[in-house]
Amino acid sequence: MHLQRSILNKIRPRDKEEFANDLKAGFNNFDKDSSKEEVFKKLGRLVEKWSRAYGKLLYKLTDEEFILDYLTYIDYPIEVRRMIYTTNSIENLNRQIRKVTKTKVTFDKESKLLDLIFMVIKDFETNNW
Repeated sequence: MHLQRSILNKIRPRDKEEFANDLKAGFNNFDKDSSKEEVFKKLGRLVEKWSRAYGKLLYKLTDEEFILDYLTYIDYPIEVRRMIYTTNSIENLNRQIRKVTKTKVTFDKESKLLDLIFMVIKDFETNNW
């Protein structure tokens, strides 16, 4: 998501909607038959279509090693792909930890802070997984 957002921030407003649809199609691989090879084909078509206008911006999408980091979720079952793909749950957990620790001014020992964080994580795990 962050990669897509950073690319879209550099696209001209008149091209943004069409480009966003093409980019989303490249990374939206939540079908059972999705594979990394299919993603590379989709991204190849995207780069081919938009390289004239945004060639310098899209050069990273042609680098397989760079893109493989963003495709880790394809190696997992369909049920968990979206959880891996998006960072929303991680950001939500971090927000909850900050909310709980912000109200405490000091901790006597480091272990007390770690205990509190552990309890927040266990509660999060129970409610979200």
